[in-house]
Amino acid sequence: MSTAPAVGLALSGGGFRAVAFGLGCLRALHDCDVLRHVRVVSGISGGSVLAAMWAYGPPCFIEFDEAVTELLRTGLQRDLVKRALTPPALARGAIGAVRAMSGLLGRRPRAFTRTDILARVLRDRLFGSRDLSEVTHQDLTTVISATDLTTTNAVRFGSTVSSCSAYGRITDRVPVADAVAASAAFPALLPALNRKYDFQNGQGQRGRHTLTMTDGGVYDNLGLSPLLPGRSVTHTSHVYDLDHLIAVDAGRGRTPRMEPFYLPGRLKRSFDIAYAKAQDGTRAQLNLAAASGQLRGVVHAYLAMPDDKLPIPLADHVPRAAVVGYPTNFKAMEAAELNLLAIRGEQLTRVLLNHHCSHLCRY
Repeated sequence: MSTAPAVGLALSGGGFRAVAFGLGCLRALHDCDVLRHVRVVSGISGGSVLAAMWAYGPPCFIEFDEAVTELLRTGLQRDLVKRALTPPALARGAIGAVRAMSGLLGRRPRAFTRTDILARVLRDRLFGSRDLSEVTHQDLTTVISATDLTTTNAVRFGSTVSSCSAYGRITDRVPVADAVAASAAFPALLPALNRKYDFQNGQGQRGRHTLTMTDGGVYDNLGLSPLLPGRSVTHTSHVYDLDHLIAVDAGRGRTPRMEPFYLPGRLKRSFDIAYAKAQDGTRAQLNLAAASGQLRGVVHAYLAMPDDKLPIPLADHVPRAAVVGYPTNFKAMEAAELNLLAIRGEQLTRVLLNHHCSHLCRY
């Protein structure tokens, strides 16, 4: 038998929709004994929550599954609202906003925001004081991505290296909760997370810089970019030698047809088009890497995949229409909704894995 595979796993953004769908995908990979071959897991936004819970959570998959299910059923939003409305949080938020906007004091980043509260909730409920180096699983590397609004670059937090290409490698300890909060800071609902880090660039020069971080999905909502072959250490600290990629994609597909006559509709439609084009471009890179032989195999479990495109028809499968409309948020999920999303993820992963990469199940 040939050398054991080196699998990269990318978990896309999409709030709790992505977490529930991804949980089903991970269940299938675990049952098929493929999850142990994952060498790098990359998470974005909602996918970063799932990636971090697996990478930094209990080593037993059943316990991990139970922890994720509990999180989805209880949600995060109630905790966020409760903590945001405490007198100390209200006072700190108001003072930070005044200082940030005041011309007398000079413009500066807000010192305390709702995203700081998210980081605290994630710390208290999920990750404790763990930093990114404390991975639960042997031989597993993590990449959790955010977007720096100042430089417009990606920020890649990881168990072996954290970096922003504009400044170099981060030399500070980074808590898991901070990395996930930065990655999941959906711009329409959560302010950017401001953090100062010490950096060292490729020439050995050191400096201290502030990152103003928002949702990693702004830069790459699929989480595939750091895992793709052909990347150069000249340009990035995140280059991985992988021969298989599994993409867990919770995207909802094309938006319904509409005729946007007025400014808000035109702007939203323009954003949707640019976003879809970027997504399609990354998916195309994945398929080209497989077709050119740079990868031995690819599995793309896509929530919005049309049901008639399944390589093997399933009589009892969860249809696309039953799950594709679930919103992007962190509210508590009903058991029925969670089960539909997770079962579709599990079904798609099993079918596509057996069709495209059945050899992975034989190692």
